[in-house]
Amino acid sequence: MVHGPRWRRRPSERPSEILQAALEVFAEQGLARARVEDIAKRAGVSKGTVYLYFTGKEDLFREALRDRVARTLEGLSAAASQGDPAERLERFIDAYWLQLRRPSFGAMYVLLLAELPQFPELSRFYAEEVSGKVVQLSAAIIREGSESGQFREIDPLVASRMMVSLLVQHAIWTSRPELFPHLGTRDSADIVTEIKQFTLSALVCASGRAA
Repeated sequence: MVHGPRWRRRPSERPSEILQAALEVFAEQGLARARVEDIAKRAGVSKGTVYLYFTGKEDLFREALRDRVARTLEGLSAAASQGDPAERLERFIDAYWLQLRRPSFGAMYVLLLAELPQFPELSRFYAEEVSGKVVQLSAAIIREGSESGQFREIDPLVASRMMVSLLVQHAIWTSRPELFPHLGTRDSADIVTEIKQFTLSALVCASGRAA
């Protein structure tokens, strides 16, 4: 597949175009095997142009993840910005599920599991800047629900971690129907509805709004 210069007339978008190309190459080849030359070719620029914006491959990987998670968090925050805590949490789950069901998620998740243990600094970055921020965002909603009396008294970070892990694991399962046939034929909307019902049944007080 030939990748031409996609943004020759849009120089302000070069960094984001390079980061998108980097994510594609990293997902296909892995962090260890990917080369800056491959990323430059995918983005339709010279290798020198890549180095105008980024110091190297690890910098590209870090900034590509930061860019992706910033976009994800922006969407999640917007989706869960209004309403009571239970309503906000439902919208958060719906929005995050859509992100996780993107075709690129499965490949990127496999890449992270395979590559990050070899790069301790990037592992810490991922824990703090990527997965950690998603958990913190939903934990803030759960904390508000507990303080208002709508949710049970519970550690918000623990509850958020449990909920996020449910979403991520089900997204992995549904992306590999050949390995998980019990979910492979299920409708995606039904699965996320079950996750919402399970989560809210664990959180909402008996006197609170029913899930």
